Amino acid sequence: MHLDLAQAAPPALATTADHAAIYRLEAELLQLPQVDMPVEHEFCAGLYARTMHIPAGTALTGAVHRHECFFVLRRGRLAVTTPDGVRLLQPGDMFATPAGSKRAGVALDDVVVTTFHPNASEERDPQTLWELFTVPAPAPSLAGPTQQYFLGATA
Repeated sequence: MHLDLAQAAPPALATTADHAAIYRLEAELLQLPQVDMPVEHEFCAGLYARTMHIPAGTALTGAVHRHECFFVLRRGRLAVTTPDGVRLLQPGDMFATPAGSKRAGVALDDVVVTTFHPNASEERDPQTLWELFTVPAPAPSLAGPTQQYFLGATA
């Protein structure tokens, strides 16, 4: 039996209040020049891999995911917030990102990250996948461009 993520009720997610500091950071980042962070989409046998290229010096925030997913840092160093404080990620670091989490970070080098999501429906449209896997921002001004995994800016 395959779980259809589009039909599954999301687990209890953190509230907007839980992420208030990161949403305030996003509001400030939106006042700065935005950074182009190319995204690649790959698919195989019920799996969706989303890879983003983040330039060094970029301050960024992630979307809130509806479901747990794997996160892999493939290149560069990334300082990122966690419930236990800031963590320095190195190439090869991989962890499960819990549903409802939201992070902020800074790319210390040119960074490549990939997240892996179950995709039993074999959906291939990036915008549809974005809508399936992420929670909408609490305010339209924080939504950022479509198909974006991170909101990022440089000073």
